[in-house]
Amino acid sequence: MIGFVVFRMSSVLRNTLFDPVAGRRPEGDVSAHEKRQLLVEATGGDRAQVTVDASGARRLTTARTRRGVLAAAALLLAVWSLGRPAAAAGAPYYNLGLRWLGEAAVCQAPSGWTAARLLPALRGLPAALRDVCLYTWTAGVARPPSPRQVEELWRAAGASNMAEDVPVVHAMSSPEVMSTPEESFQTGLRGALTARVGGAGLLPTWPRYRAVRVVVIDTAPTSPHARIQLGASRHGDTLAHVIEDLVCQPLLCMDGCDAAELAARPCVSEVTTELALPWSARGIQGQRGGHVGTLADLARAIARALARWQAEGARHRLILNLSVGWEHTEQIAECSTAEPTSAPARAVRGLLQYAAAQGVLVVAAAGNDSAGPSPRVGLTCPGLYQAVPQAAHPSRALLIAASGVDYADQPLATARPGGRSGFAAPGLGGVAWIDGQPMPPQLVGSSVSTAVLSAVSALLWAADPALDAQEVAVNVYRGGDPVGPADSCPVSLPGCGSRRISTCGALLAAGVPTLCAPPPASGGSCPLLPGELAELAAAYAWVPPGTTVVQSPLLPATLPRYLAPSVQVQPSVFPMPVSATCPTCWVSSSNNSAPPSLTIPALGEPLGNAVLVLGLTDGSWHGVSLCNSTGSPPCLPPGTQLPPGTPYRFLIPSGWDVQAAYLTGIGALGYSVTEQIFVED
Repeated sequence: MIGFVVFRMSSVLRNTLFDPVAGRRPEGDVSAHEKRQLLVEATGGDRAQVTVDASGARRLTTARTRRGVLAAAALLLAVWSLGRPAAAAGAPYYNLGLRWLGEAAVCQAPSGWTAARLLPALRGLPAALRDVCLYTWTAGVARPPSPRQVEELWRAAGASNMAEDVPVVHAMSSPEVMSTPEESFQTGLRGALTARVGGAGLLPTWPRYRAVRVVVIDTAPTSPHARIQLGASRHGDTLAHVIEDLVCQPLLCMDGCDAAELAARPCVSEVTTELALPWSARGIQGQRGGHVGTLADLARAIARALARWQAEGARHRLILNLSVGWEHTEQIAECSTAEPTSAPARAVRGLLQYAAAQGVLVVAAAGNDSAGPSPRVGLTCPGLYQAVPQAAHPSRALLIAASGVDYADQPLATARPGGRSGFAAPGLGGVAWIDGQPMPPQLVGSSVSTAVLSAVSALLWAADPALDAQEVAVNVYRGGDPVGPADSCPVSLPGCGSRRISTCGALLAAGVPTLCAPPPASGGSCPLLPGELAELAAAYAWVPPGTTVVQSPLLPATLPRYLAPSVQVQPSVFPMPVSATCPTCWVSSSNNSAPPSLTIPALGEPLGNAVLVLGLTDGSWHGVSLCNSTGSPPCLPPGTQLPPGTPYRFLIPSGWDVQAAYLTGIGALGYSVTEQIFVED
């Protein structure tokens, strides 16, 4: 969902979320729209606007902000001259020039800047990583450095591979107030995912101690096992609890779970969190973590997890869960199998090499569709690094990456072109929490699949701690059910096909004695939840249904998903998924007495030009334009937005045997938003 880097853009600071003078806002007041805006303010970018010409045809126009144009120009001019890139000579910068990374034997900076080692003193850390320095402007966002002051830093630092440390947006799924029927639905999804994957109950014997630790490096505040804290973004803590559901026995508390009950919960693996996204606004660190970070923040989070593990004697087998991803941007957020040249990407990849050499298993997200007329192809980083060999063991992959499938073993509707990994895992309906805590929205995407892969790996390692990380990965793969060809394979599994993993399959492949059978593919994309859906339908039966107009034939070029890219094309790291626009939307079946319909209890953010895309069991796809309930105008005109917080219901044609569906539209900032939704079988 990837829980997926993960995951939105303009050059004017339009609200107090980005106002350095306005002070801290209550984090619960930060909307999904504002979280997206944060990255735009930090980087500049394009806005997409749908217009209608005289013939009634929809057209997409792009209005690039002045900052976006200048930032793009700066990238084109980022060539080395006189020992420094031209980008250092003039603003604007991606992050106002506030933080820079470089490599130097001594970390030094002129007046107005601080210089410090990026990483702690880990045992055996390569010299190239020990030399990475972080340079921070002391005046903050109120008075960002001038181009002259940045030049002074470059001269005084004497560092090589200097690059700006740019913003990283992760959390786009915000807490929502849910009704009792929605809680029941979320609970049903939670149980279905655990049943689909298989939990700790499949182990033949319970280990005497927790031999494995899984660290979720994401948006949740740094927390030890059994004390996972809620983040300002729920992406990280939700994924941590998804893993707990699989590696621990069920925990039911009458009036919420206290610390003693949580600590006593039987688990075969520890699950901890490490905060990689501390910024709730530019220059302001959130009290409960944030929605924004940088590659330096990510590197430091990885290093802290490794340092804590080493300080405790490395007594656990260690798994690092990275449900995040970033697209390639030259010299800013590089993403390729080639050796990176900029300090931020070098730090992250170098740390992953160091971790792998210590016997750590790293699990990353394959990534989700970037959308737009020319969507990005292949895995995002760090998932792409499964095609990179370990420096210490060239026959082994640096990490393994997970792509998402639904309950019918089909790629998720938001799957990335060329992004099917050898490791596939359920990626739909990822939701979990502790009794007594606010319920998060469900996640759909490769973030969830990554958490599942981490959990299954932890269960196998707990069953047989004598295995090394490579053997764990190979057995998890061997125990998977084939689900089609793979676009990307780990170095250690050349020519692989894509396999949907399960705990049962992994245990059997490793020779662990257990009585189980891997679950087969389901008939539909979603689990069977008849009682929960009936309760939801009854709760929203009062909503007057709107009508729809079928797009036939379906022309992809007319869909918002293909008219405008998603925000993840920006040079940043995102969660996978990037957003949770419609966490409890569902398409009802034509098999019951009521007319089939799409029900939207409440959107998480405004959505314009909304189109429902339905995949039928015969393999065809159909677009359905959503229309209002009054019939005047007959359909929502291009540019009209469905506001959040309002329930909607739209009738769809009878007789269609729908297997999968997704909702696509244009968000308030002009980027496309696409989310797979639940289909009643």
